[in-house]
Parts: sequence; structure tokens; C-alpha cells
Amino acid sequence: MSLHIETLHDKQTFRVSARSVRFVTDDNRTMFEVHIGKDGKSIVVTAVDFVNYKEEIYSIRLAACPNASNSLTIRTLPYDA
Repeated sequence: MSLHIETLHDKQTFRVSARSVRFVTDDNRTMFEVHIGKDGKSIVVTAVDFVNYKEEIYSIRLAACPNASNSLTIRTLPYDA
């Protein structure tokens, strides 16, 4: 299976040889890692690191919030000591 990523605003295409991509913060911590599911028709989102974003620490816990039948928001949750 071939995977590529396209940006929406400038239509750039990035070829990726791996089965996953990471979304990394400015301090090189991984906020999200997105994999192609083993079935080839799903994605798996993982929160990898605790991150400090806008002066708040976020944990590796995730919340999935449906927006519509074709839209889902996945967010990290604030760290609760």
C-alpha cells in the first residue's frame, strides 16, 4: 500500500514510505502519531508524549468526539495530577 499526505491550503503532496506519521511540537515531543490500521481501511491515532502546549500540560489520554457521520475530532486531554 502506498501512503501520501496532501496539504489542503497549497495542494502539496508528500510521499511517505512508512505506515505512520507523527505530529511533533516545537520541543520535539510527539503529540499524535497516526497509523494506517491493519485492515488497510482505518486509522489508529495514538498520543505518545506528555506535551506542554500554551502553558498547559497535556497527557497521553485521548478523547474522541463525533462531529457528524463523516467527521471525528480527537484531542489530548489536560494532565490531571
